[in-house]
Amino acid sequence: MKKISLLGCTLSLFTLSLISAPSIAVDKYVSDVIYIPVRSDKNPQASILQQGLASGTKLNFIREETGTDNNLWSLVITPDGTEGWVRSQNVTDKPTAALQLAALSNSSRDILALQTENAQLKEQLAKVQQEHQQLLADTEDMRQAATTAFNLEEEHQRMLKDNQLLQTHADVLKAENEKLKNTDRFNHWIYGGGLVFGGVFLSFILQAFGRRKRRSEWR
Repeated sequence: MKKISLLGCTLSLFTLSLISAPSIAVDKYVSDVIYIPVRSDKNPQASILQQGLASGTKLNFIREETGTDNNLWSLVITPDGTEGWVRSQNVTDKPTAALQLAALSNSSRDILALQTENAQLKEQLAKVQQEHQQLLADTEDMRQAATTAFNLEEEHQRMLKDNQLLQTHADVLKAENEKLKNTDRFNHWIYGGGLVFGGVFLSFILQAFGRRKRRSEWR
């Protein structure tokens, strides 16, 4: 009997200790996502025209009035064209924190995209500058080659002119040589003819002189 009483007391004390012990705390957060109804009048009991507009929904504000519950109500037009009343405490002039964070994230992504595009453009610019320098070098080589070709052409033309002058001079010398040869042959012919004529004439004289001598001897 004593053992049963002792066991009961022990269980009671253990149960009490569990009840009195503090529970383990768990962190929780209030969500900023709410859904509000659009009513036909500025009255909490008015009929609902559209159910559950989510936080961040962009509304076209018309005017603000006090409702039957003494709260401010705003007449708005929803994105789908529904015109109705919502409590002014549920609307704000600025986007929600979630939308601002999303916009910031988009802006960050845009900045990152711009930085990436900027880096790509810098690489393309460096490549274009390198190609430009190569084109300049090629152009300079082509210019020098063209200058060399032009100089060679000028030298070729000059050599052609010199060759033509030499050929003309050679032709003149050849003509003069032929003339001298003809003159020399003519002179040789004249001299030869003169010698022949002189020989003939001399033979006649000698013959005549011989006849006279013989006649004188006969006498």
